[in-house]
Amino acid sequence: MADELLTVQRALDVLGLFTATEGSWGVSDVARRLGLGTSQAHRILATLAGRGFVVSDPRTRLYRLGPTLIGLGQLAAESDGTRQLALPVLHRLAAATGRSAVLNIRQGSRYQLIAAADAPGDLRWELTLGRSYPWYGGASGHAIYAFRPEAEIEALIATGFEESTEIGPHEAEDIRRRHRATREQGWIYSRGEINPHVTVVAAPIRVGDEVNASVSVIGVARPLEVDPSLTDRLLTAAQELATLLRR
Repeated sequence: MADELLTVQRALDVLGLFTATEGSWGVSDVARRLGLGTSQAHRILATLAGRGFVVSDPRTRLYRLGPTLIGLGQLAAESDGTRQLALPVLHRLAAATGRSAVLNIRQGSRYQLIAAADAPGDLRWELTLGRSYPWYGGASGHAIYAFRPEAEIEALIATGFEESTEIGPHEAEDIRRRHRATREQGWIYSRGEINPHVTVVAAPIRVGDEVNASVSVIGVARPLEVDPSLTDRLLTAAQELATLLRR
């Protein structure tokens, strides 16, 4: 059973690599990014292709997302189950802190905002639902990727930091330092990484042994004051969301 679950997780990791900016992948690229053997990556891609989750271009031998995911994507958009589960927790967090609270999920080398509870007088983060950000930008991303496999992070670092963010981080050691701080304290603070006027405190959401999402509190006009009250509420929300997403 453990081997079967690991196989499923690896298949999901492969699908998670495909994004709007990285829409095609070769076997060797998948293996390198996820720290897999080439034959193992090939087997996973071949299995996904057999069910229509990916398709292979015979000219380039690169894989792209397949037609099976179109129907699944439409169902997900209509049901919006994760967002509905998360919103009560986010609204409680926003009410307790007086700041907007958001939920982000990992999508390969990016993370996406999928739910938001806006605080009165704040920017309408709900209007940006579906927007994605590069893995290295902002506390919301650090809270997720700090817990990804080391081989995956090193492979991401090797691809560079082509998409601009306001003040970084843009260097490998800076990324590693922020990831270490996240793992040590259980949360991470950032200021101006995506927008010069925005401060964020984020915590990872751990479901089983995996972290693929984060919950964040956002300050815009007034910078966040990081104190035990704020971080305690944030960590409580992360635990509540982990319980809901585990079901």
